Amino acid sequence: MSQIQENADSKKLTTFRAGGSIRYFAVAESVEEIPELQKFAKEKDVPFFLLGFGSNVLVSDSGFDGLIVKLGKNFSHFKFDKERLSVKAATPLSLIARTSATLGLSGMHLLAGIPGSIGGAVTMNAGAYGQEIGQTLDSVEFLDEDGKIKTFSREECGFAYRKSSFQNSPKIILGATFKLSLSDSAELLAEQKRILAERQAKQPLEFPSAGSVFKRNGSHFPGALVEQAGIKGLTLGGAQISTKHANFIINIGNATAQQIYDLSEIAKEKVFKASGVNLEREIIFLGRF
Repeated sequence: MSQIQENADSKKLTTFRAGGSIRYFAVAESVEEIPELQKFAKEKDVPFFLLGFGSNVLVSDSGFDGLIVKLGKNFSHFKFDKERLSVKAATPLSLIARTSATLGLSGMHLLAGIPGSIGGAVTMNAGAYGQEIGQTLDSVEFLDEDGKIKTFSREECGFAYRKSSFQNSPKIILGATFKLSLSDSAELLAEQKRILAERQAKQPLEFPSAGSVFKRNGSHFPGALVEQAGIKGLTLGGAQISTKHANFIINIGNATAQQIYDLSEIAKEKVFKASGVNLEREIIFLGRF
């Protein structure tokens, strides 16, 4: 079984660079190790959580009293066969987006600026600029709660806006296949360059964050709603609602997880009071807040 580390620092494992310690942490390098780690968590009577790149997760300052598992380098590779892509769960989404564009394959090129792994992206049905990962997905290979490897077709994944059937589920994504479309590489790369420059200009990428805090609510854009509520730039300790993009909460200097959480609560309350829109967070919170 994988080596299990005690009291791991969540600041090193999540992009917010905030939060307390993780009681147990391990990196799984093979499919066979995952059920063993699940068994360990069950024996210790603690929750099991699979972490991708930590780009949408915040651990409480008091820590997470459970086992967090990351998939290791053996789960990070991919293969293109004409328009078909096979990719393992721990592969960076940005790498796939860039490589597919270079090969003249469209369908994922606009996802280049999204941090995170393929597994995490499928779980959240990540998307940007009108593209969602579920649109080109053909199948997902996963480990079910009984430790058996199974496959879901796209239709079985329950994709909706920033949702899939893998959320709040014991199923562990191991890999996925995608069907892309032949296109002009130069055009795809130019479009990708444009959206990456737009992200750089409009988003506070120079600070630790978890990207967008709130999901879009129908035609309502969260950043605009937060700005209209008059709290763009609001600061609580080391956490701030970004002055560059109001749907980002950033760590401007030693922010605590609680400060980040409380700021998101303030934003929710202020937006509801100002516009009647109830915003839903994209961030996963682990531990007590």
